[in-house]
Amino acid sequence: MKSKFADTRKSGQRFDGDYHREMFKADINQFLKIEHDSGKVKAFLKEDFSYYTKLYVRLLDASAQENEKYPAVYFNSLNELDSQYLLILSACSVNDPEEVSKIRVVAEQLDRMFSLQQLQGAYDSNEFAVKLFEISAEIRNKPVVQIPLVFEFHLLREIARKRATAVLTSFNYNLFRGMTIDRLNTRFTRFFFGRVELFLAEGMKLKMKHSLGSLVTLRGAKTGFHIEHILSRNTESLDAFGGDEERFEVERNRLGGVLLMKGKDNISSSNELYSGKLKSYANTLYWNETLRSDSYHSKLDFRDFAKKSGLEFKSMNKFGPDELEERQKLLFEVASLIWR
Repeated sequence: MKSKFADTRKSGQRFDGDYHREMFKADINQFLKIEHDSGKVKAFLKEDFSYYTKLYVRLLDASAQENEKYPAVYFNSLNELDSQYLLILSACSVNDPEEVSKIRVVAEQLDRMFSLQQLQGAYDSNEFAVKLFEISAEIRNKPVVQIPLVFEFHLLREIARKRATAVLTSFNYNLFRGMTIDRLNTRFTRFFFGRVELFLAEGMKLKMKHSLGSLVTLRGAKTGFHIEHILSRNTESLDAFGGDEERFEVERNRLGGVLLMKGKDNISSSNELYSGKLKSYANTLYWNETLRSDSYHSKLDFRDFAKKSGLEFKSMNKFGPDELEERQKLLFEVASLIWR
């Protein structure tokens, strides 16, 4: 009911309660025409009700386990974006011949819009929820080819509004450059690095060492994943930033300065030198291993992928401001390919 008759978040609230009563009110009944018409009621149950119920169940299944036809439905569920149900049901007409394509495209566009706003400091949960109702109204029963255009328009407008700057592209390094983990919630940070890991695995045609779901959701002391700073607090690290503690704290929190590591009992000591940490990155995640020189010498699948993708991967035997900036730029290029 929300997907077909709510154009704003406020108007959608009428269906949060006795939605079955709302169906018979004049403004809704003029479309459904089911009041005092048993034939129309039967047709509604056999067609609309049956179709959208089955579609909803398919989306529930795809949210619980990745479906190769539309994997982004699962990605959105990891970010707890239940709004995808509203958007997909809005886009699909009864017995829609473009159903599979619409599910895939709407889910991908929602994932893209959410992620790129997060990564550029342009996300607000309440404003995002309001905006999705507008998008729902604009993509309602529209052909699949029109859907990305609607999302792109609103994405660009929201980034420009939130960051108070003119934007020509949906992903801008100037806005991403200063992104740090303290500006993102932990779940999305883990999701971001999980998507980077998935991108590398698919590029090398290798199996993920740990599933995306595990990277995002597991938090146990031994089996879970935590966010670890590459730069520990020690004299070597501080000296690399001229002894400026404030700058050091800000810089080490940038996305290019952190990694996902498994097991809190394996967290490197707070003052360990980078050379020691580098050893611990072996046989962890593909993204972590790109810091190590042996990833380039012995792994042909990675070398082939790096050459084919054009991404400037580079091992780093030391880690300071210049290296951190290189990693931030590399993450930007990777994210640009993931959410292009």
